[in-house]
Amino acid sequence: MIDLRVDDLAILEQRRQLVELSCELQRATLSRRLDAIQARPGGALLGTLAAIGAKPAVRRIAFATALMLFRKWRRR
Repeated sequence: MIDLRVDDLAILEQRRQLVELSCELQRATLSRRLDAIQARPGGALLGTLAAIGAKPAVRRIAFATALMLFRKWRRR
């Protein structure tokens, strides 16, 4: 059997409470973001494109993929 002191149990309880609080905050953040996307889907698309444009490596891959898809679409 594990012999935990009262202090250890209090620390474990505090950690559990912090984890629960963190989960609640993450859930609220996701809910708020989804509501914002549903309210303005075009704004979410522009935000995603801006985030892609801010990273050179991701931008290069995204443009290459878009060009490949455009060429494939044009040939059909």
